[in-house]
Amino acid sequence: MREPGVVPFRWDVRRREQLGRLLSAPPPERPYWYIPTRFRELLPEVRACTARVLARAGDARLVFVGRSPENLFDYLTGALADTPWADRCDLLSVSLQVGTEWVSAPALRALRRQHAALGLHPAAIASAPRPIAFVDLVSSGGTFGQLSAFLSRWARDEGVDVHAVRRRLRWIGITSRTRNSPNTWRWFQRVDWAKDYPRGALRGVSVDWWFWSWLGNHQDKTMRSNGYEHWGTENLAGPDHAPERLEALRVAYKIHEKARQRDERERFAAELVERPEMREPWLRSLVVALRR
Repeated sequence: MREPGVVPFRWDVRRREQLGRLLSAPPPERPYWYIPTRFRELLPEVRACTARVLARAGDARLVFVGRSPENLFDYLTGALADTPWADRCDLLSVSLQVGTEWVSAPALRALRRQHAALGLHPAAIASAPRPIAFVDLVSSGGTFGQLSAFLSRWARDEGVDVHAVRRRLRWIGITSRTRNSPNTWRWFQRVDWAKDYPRGALRGVSVDWWFWSWLGNHQDKTMRSNGYEHWGTENLAGPDHAPERLEALRVAYKIHEKARQRDERERFAAELVERPEMREPWLRSLVVALRR
């Protein structure tokens, strides 16, 4: 039996044999005003955003935080399958809207167990062979701030050098695109916790408003939100077969499978080639692997 509160359940879209008939379940009922985003409109945005996230993160392990960027995770695990980067992505299903200093001791221990199960405890981060880049949609930067504070406090409790942990961390915030100017709002310029990191550790990726809002506010998700009220409980230990969860699963599987196809990998590689980071050897090597 799964230990309560460790890692919330999510179907593994990489294993079609485990999904059975879930992909053929009837779609959820929608209100008359609901306007879905069609797959052919969604896929190019997912591809372009994922390429920019990967390039901005550098030669790092990518950890997608919460539910909003789960389609980026699905795309990337598909595109990177059978490459040396196949094990570079993880999904950290957690909501940190409330500061961890306010939660109970059992809930905090459960949150730490979840991070430890993913190799995200302070000692592992400090000694990691490559940086760890947390990726999430950003409005104010609050979730990243809570995560940074949580890891720093944990490091102090464990006697791990906080600076050694912070040196291995990068923060990739996906924001809604605005007009570029000297006065453009950049999330990492407005939060106090950002001062704990060098400027190069905080990066932004801007996308069109409709895509940001779709991922963050409207799209069906494969999992229920893992807020503090669920930490240390069995509430999220098993699958949720609600119609909207199965609809999200179908989209996740379709994105993953499409990203595995040769023509889509070539499109993804072409996106990466256009990035200024292409001058770096690690990205050139990855593009070669994608095109094999």
